[in-house]
Amino acid sequence: MTAHVTVPQTMKALRLVEFHKNYTLLHDVPVPKPKPNEVLIRVATAGFCHTDLMVYHGITQVSLPFIGSHEPAGTIVALGSDVPGIWHIGDRVGVTNFMDPCQGCNGCKWAMQSLGSLDPRFCDNRTMCGIIRRDGAFAEYMVSWHGAVVSLPDSIGFEQAAPLMCAGVCFPELKVFYCPCSANNQSQATVWHAINQADTTKGETIGIIGIGGLGILGIQFAKARGYRVIAIDSHEVGLKLASGVPSHLQPDLVLKLDDPETIRKISDFTDGIGLKATIVCTSDDAASDWAAQRLQPRGILVAAGFPEHGLKFDPMNLILREIFVKGTVHGSMGETREMMEFVVQHGIRSHLTLLTMEEAEDIAAKSEAHAFIGRPVNICLPTHSIRQPYSSEPMEYPVWYLHSDLLKSLAGRCI
Repeated sequence: MTAHVTVPQTMKALRLVEFHKNYTLLHDVPVPKPKPNEVLIRVATAGFCHTDLMVYHGITQVSLPFIGSHEPAGTIVALGSDVPGIWHIGDRVGVTNFMDPCQGCNGCKWAMQSLGSLDPRFCDNRTMCGIIRRDGAFAEYMVSWHGAVVSLPDSIGFEQAAPLMCAGVCFPELKVFYCPCSANNQSQATVWHAINQADTTKGETIGIIGIGGLGILGIQFAKARGYRVIAIDSHEVGLKLASGVPSHLQPDLVLKLDDPETIRKISDFTDGIGLKATIVCTSDDAASDWAAQRLQPRGILVAAGFPEHGLKFDPMNLILREIFVKGTVHGSMGETREMMEFVVQHGIRSHLTLLTMEEAEDIAAKSEAHAFIGRPVNICLPTHSIRQPYSSEPMEYPVWYLHSDLLKSLAGRCI
């Protein structure tokens, strides 16, 4: 393990200097110094999701200038004081969203009483890298609280790791993926955690509503866990994404939400009983109530999207059929580690579009214009430094590249 790494004084970074305007690529941003309990990470890849759009539009009320992205993957290059001995320079890591529990708020008190330890997900004064009071990963280097760092298995490349930091287990963010049905989605809410929240057992039927960055992972997680899966989207691109996952993780049905036959097909598939659970990965105003209507009595709806006008349900349906509605936030660190092992075991893949930092200044505008088919992942380092380790097996799941010579040179390489 490398004992020392030379760290430059300055770095490249994509900064948001004005809300609603493109990021600005700067070449002389000071490299942050790790404080006590922090690690410095050389960022290899960083994902972009819907939560990043919320930051871009000022919804999270960050102070400008600000460095976005809460989906980092990279290598530890320096340690602050008081960092536990489990972390070393040279470790390949990802960084989850929630940091810096204050230890004194009601949320922290609840966590200590109910969970037995602090959990920044429930802290009233938490920070979130790239979202709230902490610069994120659209830079060559970033600092992270050590408690938000997770080890990456050698078989997961940096490109695939980045979306997992949010879309996989995190809070409803808006990921690197971009799909019209989930474009206004609050974020790519913790899909692994959302499936845990659905309380579904092997052989039961679950519906994934909205097939973007979150939904694509949700389909694969649910199938690998032995559920019967129905993928539902209102746009052709989402339906194509759902049909393009690895063959062993294909959903049982792929249905268009507004097709007149969809409700009948769901009923037929479930013998008229309805779905055990639905995970709503879109911010469409009508999607949640539609999904709740497809549930069996005492079915569970997990809301992972932020509709502009709030969640609205038919009260008669919820009350008379005792429907449960749950929210979902980022998974715990234990869930994150569990998810990583599961991804390796079952060959789960995100659908990616790769961008260099030079190509990513207008990533937010392009996302809003539906310019990306796969989740956009920003490459922060030269490609030769992030390609290893990677699987040499053929990739079933397609990847779209933007048209730079650098990215074209990666064609045929597994990511």
